[in-house]
Amino acid sequence: MDGLYCHYTRCSAAVKTLRGARKWGYNTLTRWKRILCAALCLCVLCGIAVAGASAAAALPIKFSTEGEVYQYAVSKKDPDTVTYGASSPAAAAGSGSAALSGGGISVSLDTGKNKNFKLCYKEIPVTVTVPANTTYTVTFDIALNGTYTRSSARAEAKASFQVVYLGDVSAANTTTVFYPYKTSGNTIKTTIGGSDANTNIVQKMMGKDGNKTTTVSLSATKSLDFVNTTGNAKNITKYFGVWIAGTYGSNYSNQATATCTVTPASVTYPVTFNPNGGRVSTKSKNVTIGKTYGTLPTPTRTGYDFDGWYTKETGDTKVTETTTVGANPPATLYAHWTAKKYLVTLNANGGKIDTTSGQVSTKSYTATYGSKYNFLPRPIRTGGYNFDGWYTDQTNGTKVESDTTVTTTKDHILYAHWSLIPAKAPYDVKLEMDETSVYGKSSFYRLSYGSTEQHTTEITWYTCDDEEGKNGKPLTDENGDPTDPKTPTAGVHYYYAVVTATRKDNGRKASTKSNVAHVTVTKATPTIRTKPTAAKLDLAVGDTLAASALTGGIAQNNNIRSGPNDVAGRFVWKDDTVKPPRNGGRYAVVFQPYDTNNYTTAETTVYVSVTCSHRFGAWNAGRRTCAVCGKVETRTNTVTVTWGELAYTYTDGAWNPATHDYDIGGGWAPNRKNGDVITVQNEGANEVRVKFQYTRTDTAIGGSFANSDGDYLYSPIDLPVNRTQTVRLCPTGRPGKALNNAKIGSVTVRLEGGY
Repeated sequence: MDGLYCHYTRCSAAVKTLRGARKWGYNTLTRWKRILCAALCLCVLCGIAVAGASAAAALPIKFSTEGEVYQYAVSKKDPDTVTYGASSPAAAAGSGSAALSGGGISVSLDTGKNKNFKLCYKEIPVTVTVPANTTYTVTFDIALNGTYTRSSARAEAKASFQVVYLGDVSAANTTTVFYPYKTSGNTIKTTIGGSDANTNIVQKMMGKDGNKTTTVSLSATKSLDFVNTTGNAKNITKYFGVWIAGTYGSNYSNQATATCTVTPASVTYPVTFNPNGGRVSTKSKNVTIGKTYGTLPTPTRTGYDFDGWYTKETGDTKVTETTTVGANPPATLYAHWTAKKYLVTLNANGGKIDTTSGQVSTKSYTATYGSKYNFLPRPIRTGGYNFDGWYTDQTNGTKVESDTTVTTTKDHILYAHWSLIPAKAPYDVKLEMDETSVYGKSSFYRLSYGSTEQHTTEITWYTCDDEEGKNGKPLTDENGDPTDPKTPTAGVHYYYAVVTATRKDNGRKASTKSNVAHVTVTKATPTIRTKPTAAKLDLAVGDTLAASALTGGIAQNNNIRSGPNDVAGRFVWKDDTVKPPRNGGRYAVVFQPYDTNNYTTAETTVYVSVTCSHRFGAWNAGRRTCAVCGKVETRTNTVTVTWGELAYTYTDGAWNPATHDYDIGGGWAPNRKNGDVITVQNEGANEVRVKFQYTRTDTAIGGSFANSDGDYLYSPIDLPVNRTQTVRLCPTGRPGKALNNAKIGSVTVRLEGGY
């Protein structure tokens, strides 16, 4: 600690008088030293005020009174400033320190009895030990007590008692100090300290009140910030000044004494709150040494309960609102936490969990937030399932493992996820096949493979472009169903098979492709099972085989052992330009298959008979003779005529007065269905000519003939052999009288020709 220096000296207003003044000061100094040393030592010993002696730790505050009291004697006028150290110091004022909470110090000054004083002052340094990066705010209680005595001869003398804040610099470190009192007014002039320095804390002016003794009793508070911005603890000193000043006189008739007591009322400093992983709205607060911490914030942290504030991040001492702030309190309080516990339910999700009591679908246990889930059981599930892990959702969610940290802040469920066990693909798959074959013949193949009892197998055949298996397509039959290469078409074919194994428990599949095998298929030659029949030829005309139609006939593929083996195709004459003789003969016939891609042609012979169509001349006496073969033909004709009832009913239409006639809607209609029909059928050997004639009986009623389509029939008509002609009789006209079963006309059918 720096000492407090109290200097007792006198200072001349002029340099030229300084030497004489020193001699005077020496004579008087010895006398005043004896008085002041005894008085000040006594004051110091008696004036140290100690409060809060029960505190357990030392305050980071030190006071000091070490040093000298200085007096200044100035002649004739009051100066603005005085020069430090211009006079020898008086006796030391004593020393002392405070080391307990609430401790303080008293400093006493005495100008001496019957002395004509001008100025007496003493510094009070206050040093505070401030931790790194910390600010202490110290509030001081200042008490100034003093007396001023003067003789009646000096009734107009004046005095000033003051306590002044000097700042961060001692008066001893500057050449010029202020003079606190002038007759012209109360002024302070100094170059000491900073912007907040040189201010009166307390001041009392004494003067013409008629009393020989004036008592001073003043008090005030002063708060100072001791700021340490460095990374290490630091001692910071600030200075107070205690002053007594008086008017100048030629006789030593004045005396003043003062006692200044400085007591730290409080020491505050900031405490930072570290939420230690949580959140806190209040970042810091100021606390006072020797008092309780007071209200403390309550932090929050997801998944944790707050346990309180502690002096270290882990362990150490808990601090509550009622905890007393020590002399060297921690700069930071740390939140301590206890992780919450939540109920975790394991849902096997279709499976089972083994327990000591048996297999269960669900199982619960307690997990700690921020800790691991620890051991998670492995459930089982029948039906071909693999266990994929525990998840936060029944179908999706996040996977949770034993070393996963619990981050959910509520009771929750973990679901078992499952995947079907994959099928085991068939092994040792090998395809063997015929190298050559004939169309229609069943192909020989042998497909071997291995599998397991847990699987069923199925085979899908593929055709492809080459031995590499390019562009493979499934083999299907005419119905689109899968099939195997039973009867390949003619040409070179490439095949492979895919063997698929299906698990019996879950239906999962796995496949293996065989090697590619090939077979060359040649065209089949059909076998003629039934020969076709040739139509007769006309000798008289002289037709070639081209005029003889071939009908029937069956060709077959004898390579086909099951199912129909007929081959679709047609029979044609090998040479249809041949003209057979009258007695006919056998001629070559070729079977042409429609499926030329898979079949070749086949040949056989067919007998052709030749007949005469007869070239007859004119009829002669009912006979005519063939000019080629001489056959005689007798004329015979047969015609059948079938008559309908030919009974009709006439109905008038509605009478129209406007036209004086009957509207359309009436007329003739047969009494029976098809009763108006006449049918002529030619059953003879020759064409006949048929004429239809209607003859009126009632002159008002006519008649006409129509064909089956209702169109008018023009008579006569030519009726070929084996043909039938149907006509309808259509009466016309309105009867002139009422008719009842009356004949209205007659119909004549005339047959002509027959040659």
